Amino acid sequence: MEELTQHLSSKKSKFLIFSLGLFVFGIALLGSSESFTHSKVSNNLSNYTVTSGKSFNSILNEFSLNPIQIALLKIFLKRNSLSIAQAGHYDLTNKSWRDFLLSIANGDVVIFKLNIPAGKNLYEIKKIISDSRLNNDCDDFECLDDRFKFLEGTLKPDTYFYKDLSSAANILKKSQDEFFKLASTLWSNKNTVLPLKNLSEAIILASIVEKEAGNDSEKPIIAGVFLHRISIGMRLQADPTIIYGLLPDFNGNITKANLKDKNNPYNTYQISGLPPSPISTISKSSLEAVILGMRNDYLYFVAKGDGTHKFSKTYNEHLEAVKKYQLK
Repeated sequence: MEELTQHLSSKKSKFLIFSLGLFVFGIALLGSSESFTHSKVSNNLSNYTVTSGKSFNSILNEFSLNPIQIALLKIFLKRNSLSIAQAGHYDLTNKSWRDFLLSIANGDVVIFKLNIPAGKNLYEIKKIISDSRLNNDCDDFECLDDRFKFLEGTLKPDTYFYKDLSSAANILKKSQDEFFKLASTLWSNKNTVLPLKNLSEAIILASIVEKEAGNDSEKPIIAGVFLHRISIGMRLQADPTIIYGLLPDFNGNITKANLKDKNNPYNTYQISGLPPSPISTISKSSLEAVILGMRNDYLYFVAKGDGTHKFSKTYNEHLEAVKKYQLK
């Protein structure tokens, strides 16, 4: 009986030692797992994209990890009940494995910015979209509303935020809707003596002001010059419209042949009135300058080279200004 008791006591002691050893090993393993998750993911990669349906196992296998490191990370995933990887684009810059795996589980993706600046044409905006992380599901802007019979100039300059591979169409439609609302609101409060027939004409003229003005403070004056010219039947004679008509092949110089070209529908030195469409995106200040503005006594202006213009009431004054600021 005594021998049996000693045997049982010995087995119990061995079991306790084994259990204690297993417990210590488990604690050490958890500690190792926790410690490794605080190490940096990569010194070479700054970002990582999780595609739809990708698992944590497949994600770990894409990194240069040995089996022990993968096992330690799987322990972390198990302990934190992380099982579903959310698709998206993730930042890896100085990220630990802990933060990286938690961000994938929580869907804390990188948020990108799309900036549509004022004074940009559709050729330039197309390049901006092409260089973005958007899914371009609005090729050649066919998703936009052509209620004015043109698409140019109907996007609202602003910064739009999006996730990786978001719909370009959604952002462009939002931008256009915001522009239409702004333009319509301003038009409902337009100057009653405005020499423009409709909002479409106002948008076209505002785009010319946008390209001509070097600063917001001069926009009402420049708009007033063009409104004055329109009201007396004088041609707009705006260089930016000629340039737009030469796109996308404009080489940077306007020639005498360009000025005399009657086949360019945007050549406001040759055509009377407004060109067929806007020539760029338009800021709120340019729209206000045209829609809420009024003609002034000036008929000419010339760039002074410092971002401002010299305004003149007569052609002779204008010639003197050209000599002073352009021919020096």
